Amino acid sequence: MSDRLYLVFSAAPEGVAPDEYDRWYHRHVRENIEVEGFRAARRYTAQPVRGDGAAVPGHLALYEYEGDIAVLRRRLAERLERGEIVLPEWFDRIPFASWDCAAIEPRVQADE
Repeated sequence: MSDRLYLVFSAAPEGVAPDEYDRWYHRHVRENIEVEGFRAARRYTAQPVRGDGAAVPGHLALYEYEGDIAVLRRRLAERLERGEIVLPEWFDRIPFASWDCAAIEPRVQADE
């Protein structure tokens, strides 16, 4: 596990088919990790295991990165301004929450 993770929980916005959202996000992850500082990314389905799950979107994009997340966000914004990242017209309707996570202790591994 990386020392720095950026998590984005989201779901297809109302009126956008899940497969259309999935196709766009597949491309979008690759646009994002082209930014210097991102090391890798992976997408997951996200299913709640506790609580009612009402506020939990079913998609998670997990990014590993190095450096300052504010610098990476600025680089992403610059790519967007240059047209190197293309957002769909429904982008601003995506329900999402994002989290910047930093390790607070060394990685613990189960005995092998």
